Formats: sequence, structure tokens, C-alpha cells
Amino acid sequence: MADRSDLIRQADDLRRQAEQEPDEKLRSRLKRMADHYVHLADSQSWSEAHPADVGSLSDLFTKRD
Repeated sequence: MADRSDLIRQADDLRRQAEQEPDEKLRSRLKRMADHYVHLADSQSWSEAHPADVGSLSDLFTKRD
């Protein structure tokens, strides 16, 4: 997976490209893509800060009453 800084940089590039885009539909799509890159960067940071361990994963598959 890409570095968080790379994802943020790509999001910024997409936003700059959106500012120059005359077509409203394309501009909107570029902005949504940028938002997704930021979301991916945030998700990656969270998962690095909260790594899954075997115990927590096995709890997902353990049936509880």
C-alpha cells in the first residue's frame, strides 16, 4: 500500500486538477476521488496505529450466546 504522504499528495493533485477543470461533472468526480484518497490515508494510519492481533481476529469467528 502507498505511504500516507503519497496518498495525501495525490489527493492535493486531484483537487488542483479539479480547480482547473471546466466540466462540472469531471470537477465533481475529481473532488470525490481526492476525498477517497484522504479516506484511504486516514484508514491506513488508523490500521497502523491499531494492528490486529490473533486474539481479536479469533473473537470475530467465535460464536457468543
